[in-house]
Amino acid sequence: MKRKYADLHCHPHSRAFHWMRHTKNEKKPGKYNPWNVVLSNFKKQEKGKRAFSYSQCDPVKLWNGETKLVFASLYPFEKGFYKGGQIDQSKLIRILDVLSTSGLGFLNPIKWFQAVFAFITGAPTILKIARAFLQSLLMRMPIRRIKFFISKDYDYYEELIRERDFLLNKSGETMQNQVYIPGIRRLWKRTSKLKKNYPESLDATGKYVVCEDYNQVKSTLDSDEIAMVLTIEGMHALGTDTHLDQVNDRIKELKLWPKPVFFVTFAHHFNNYLGGHAHSMPDALRILSDQTDGMNEGMQPQGEEAVRLLLGLNEQLDRDPALGRRILIDLKHTAAKSRQWYYENIVAKCISKGDTIPVILSHVGYSGWDTLDQTIEYANRENDFDEKDGFYPWNINACGEDVVWAAKTNGLVGICFDQRILGDKKDKVNSIELIWKNLKAMVDAILSSDQLSTDQKAQCWSYFTLGTDFEGYIDPTQDYGNSLLFDDFEKDLHKKLKTLQEIDGANYHLPDGQAVSEAVRGICFENAHQFLKHHF
Repeated sequence: MKRKYADLHCHPHSRAFHWMRHTKNEKKPGKYNPWNVVLSNFKKQEKGKRAFSYSQCDPVKLWNGETKLVFASLYPFEKGFYKGGQIDQSKLIRILDVLSTSGLGFLNPIKWFQAVFAFITGAPTILKIARAFLQSLLMRMPIRRIKFFISKDYDYYEELIRERDFLLNKSGETMQNQVYIPGIRRLWKRTSKLKKNYPESLDATGKYVVCEDYNQVKSTLDSDEIAMVLTIEGMHALGTDTHLDQVNDRIKELKLWPKPVFFVTFAHHFNNYLGGHAHSMPDALRILSDQTDGMNEGMQPQGEEAVRLLLGLNEQLDRDPALGRRILIDLKHTAAKSRQWYYENIVAKCISKGDTIPVILSHVGYSGWDTLDQTIEYANRENDFDEKDGFYPWNINACGEDVVWAAKTNGLVGICFDQRILGDKKDKVNSIELIWKNLKAMVDAILSSDQLSTDQKAQCWSYFTLGTDFEGYIDPTQDYGNSLLFDDFEKDLHKKLKTLQEIDGANYHLPDGQAVSEAVRGICFENAHQFLKHHF
């Protein structure tokens, strides 16, 4: 029997969506769907380099890598990446019009003369132009998309719906993939030759199903197809920057989607005006983006109301059927100060009422801190040079107290595959050692806690799964840079657990070989599967 894999947080459709949006393909359903995968840079893919120029988890890689349970995250790109200060948007758009010209038109000297003229006659400073252009180069984001992101036409909520519909297109249909070769590269890339050289990466005939409930998840998995569950990354997706007064109405609309949203990652990189976001960007990116507004802050009153509404709770924190189905909350990217409010004022109080709300941390590493108080105290001093016992100590990561709350509520922690988040900034640490160090530290936090029962500690391996953040513009661990490599990861993790079993197995609840195999299978698939079974 083939071994299936699960990923608690990834964006399997994202690269295709951004490259084909605003092109003639939008009017061609046969091409405007995630099965039309964007050509990867295979040299960078093989080396596990930062994933801006290759796909990590498109439907072909999911299918060929046996990733059959996918929590597909919808994410309208945040404006903060491209708006780091005051800027004359109309002049910048004129320049981007030139830079976005594809094919041989890109070489047209008249077009470039127009760009220079726009600059001389009052366009933004060269630094501000560079911000947008460098973001395009760094993220391999088409400039036509950047032009849209900084225009007045860009509305997060409208884009969320478009992204959802893109993913739903061809859901439930058996598809043979195509290869989308952007722009000028079509002049020298031949798809037939690429397929011959990289058949595993480029070819698949398969099916994914965006599921409406657990029964559909089960039937899809039983058919050996890809079961996808919708999630959303960032409450900004509801248009909090321009329509804050409509957030509650839009939460109610989410609950009526035929394909429901399972959880929402409450915060992301920039201020959503509902609750604080954690510091996430290295200092080097400050020249391009400023995320300080609202960073590391606590929950706002309207955010508190949004939390209750998402969870279907009235003001007394009682479950109210009139508030619709429960949408769970993922705390990755949420500032430690806001997480502390959530645990104390929502989770703990609901437990006392007999309503255990599972804590989700969908794609994290371990921070090295024991408590949230320590994390909060350090948050405003976070810098690129600090580390704590080899861990990445920023409050974007989980501390021991976060992990204990996840265990206390039978929640789920997704292990992120981003090197920086795991504490390695310069490709110096072997991939399995890096992931293992973070995973073992979080298990140790559970086993050393005086707030958990013996039974809860005995389930220490069941609270973890893969939460790679693939297609999230991460710099992945070198040996596991895409979902084709999960089988390698499982074998390596099995070896680490076998070694731990031989050294101290009883204390880690690994008394025999079967327990090791079950623990590893749980992390790779079954834990996420069972969590979905209980909560979807």
